[in-house]
Amino acid sequence: MVAGLLRSPQIVEADTRIVALDRAPLSSRHLFGAGSEPGSSPVDADAGDRLDIHRVELGSADLESLFASATSVVHLADGRSRRPRSSTVDVLGTIQRAAAECGVGHLVVLSSAMVYGAYADNPVPIPESQRLRPESTFDYAVTKAEMELQARSWARQTGAGLTVLRPTTSFSEGGSSWIGLALRAALALRPDQVDPPVQFIHDQDLADAVILAAIRKLDAVYNVAADGWIGADDFRALRGESEVRLPEQVGRLRLRAAKTLADESLLAGLEPYVRHPWVVATDKLKAEGWRPAFSNEESYIAGTPPPLLASLGPQRRQELALGAASAAGAAVVGGAMWAVRRLSR
Repeated sequence: MVAGLLRSPQIVEADTRIVALDRAPLSSRHLFGAGSEPGSSPVDADAGDRLDIHRVELGSADLESLFASATSVVHLADGRSRRPRSSTVDVLGTIQRAAAECGVGHLVVLSSAMVYGAYADNPVPIPESQRLRPESTFDYAVTKAEMELQARSWARQTGAGLTVLRPTTSFSEGGSSWIGLALRAALALRPDQVDPPVQFIHDQDLADAVILAAIRKLDAVYNVAADGWIGADDFRALRGESEVRLPEQVGRLRLRAAKTLADESLLAGLEPYVRHPWVVATDKLKAEGWRPAFSNEESYIAGTPPPLLASLGPQRRQELALGAASAAGAAVVGGAMWAVRRLSR
């Protein structure tokens, strides 16, 4: 995600500095791509000069010194860890206290479209006004909903602005998000003959949404996704798979057997998300000037290993990637957070 932020035209053009904080080390390979170094292009050089990287444990670091002079704090943790749910929410509380102490006037929280839950009665698409109904058995979605509630409470108490972004499943050339990988696993195991529409977002488009929210200090909730969605037939063609559906009872037996071999942490609670629709509307964010550069098809192909698409001919893959298929009409990303500062003149 930090790499996407650095490549954003809004960061290149804006008078800003990014302070990136993460538990894991960030190298030039992560930030500028394999085989490249800061300064390898005018964009990289300019953005790299405005980046400070710190490896910290967010729950115990001296965040006040790192937040000094920050105008916005962006919390990008993807929520997937072995820590208890309460620990993830506690880290956000620590960040919020430090931001309040430093007088930071704006917070961006990366949530997920999964907080809407996946139900047969979901509207298609889901607007931001829809009430949150995360699947109770899926800790990731429940944690994101709890983080939203905590962030709203903090904003009311401090008077600070708050942007909540709810992206759908993210993909990029660097690979699928862990949610994308988990959903693919759940998709392969589902027994029901149900094909809901699907929707994705490219990491670069998500990064642009984050930058827009931070620079403009947006104060609302916004869905983030590519335009429209992909219908069942087109998505099967895009995957290059001829799917054989089993009778329900046989399928459920297969599902139980597969779960004994699969990673339960990835599959638990995900079954409804491959059975029911949870595609979102993005009109609200577009009204702020955001536009996705990648289609659903392009996003999916970018982060999907070639073997899954190998059965498609080059022309067919190109048609799908360009959105020529009749598609009608999602974090979660790496990194912990970053702060935006105005450069001294």
